[in-house]
Amino acid sequence: MTSRLALGTVQFGVRYGINNKKGRLSGSEAAAVIRRAAAAGIDTLDTSQAYGESEAVLGGILPGISPAFRVVSKFIAAPGHTPGDLLSGSLARLGRKSLYAFLYHRFSDFRDYPAWYDELLGLKAGGGVEKLGFSVYYPEEIQSLLEKGVGFDLVQVPYSVFDRRFEPLFPVLKKAGVEVHVRSVFLQGLAFMDPSGLPPGLAAMGPKIGRLRTIAQKAGAPVSALCLGFALRDPHVDRVVIGVDGLDDLENNLSGSARPGDTEKALQDLLGLSEKNEELLLPFKWKK
Repeated sequence: MTSRLALGTVQFGVRYGINNKKGRLSGSEAAAVIRRAAAAGIDTLDTSQAYGESEAVLGGILPGISPAFRVVSKFIAAPGHTPGDLLSGSLARLGRKSLYAFLYHRFSDFRDYPAWYDELLGLKAGGGVEKLGFSVYYPEEIQSLLEKGVGFDLVQVPYSVFDRRFEPLFPVLKKAGVEVHVRSVFLQGLAFMDPSGLPPGLAAMGPKIGRLRTIAQKAGAPVSALCLGFALRDPHVDRVVIGVDGLDDLENNLSGSARPGDTEKALQDLLGLSEKNEELLLPFKWKK
């Protein structure tokens, strides 16, 4: 299962996560995390131009790492820039000649800059990037792309025991030959928080987080193992993106990914945790 993990690197560039008590990783710890991920068989890194200095930090680490990682980065469109400018910037910071994938970080940019996609296809044809795609938050965004016949290679979506909105689209995407990466399997760390100590705006998630804890105790498994296992059990998911607060956190996730039997034992209970309210599922909508 480790080979289906991708390492998210937002914490390399900014403090991230509602349950993050350590802040941004130091350069030495980021390097240790990358080396351990490589040794464990993780072959894909996820970053973005919006993640502070993440790309630059990776650019200082990756030349000394073997085997080489596949790097997925994301961009945010801006007036006065071109797709070529943004790709060149990412490649320069990362110290690479090409990317595995280059994704729209915001779906709205696809609508607002209609000429950009043809330019991106040209960059792909020129060898600067192997795959193009989208990081999205709503199933309707994927449905719109499919209905319009937009060709794309990779999509990244939120998916967890709580957020199963994209599940019906997974087989459709795979049939279309699209690589599926999922993120937020721990809901930005919310899954690990004390249900009684949640911010008022997230208190409605308390009962389900409490139930997840009870399910984990009953299964004799860590919450992290069940959350990871739930995402990894879907055969349509190619990579599960995990962000880590440090080396210990990575080790915990590696251990959790090696326990699929725990998830299978608890599956029926886990299926009952699905949440529909996007005010609770999408961190940018959280009222803390």
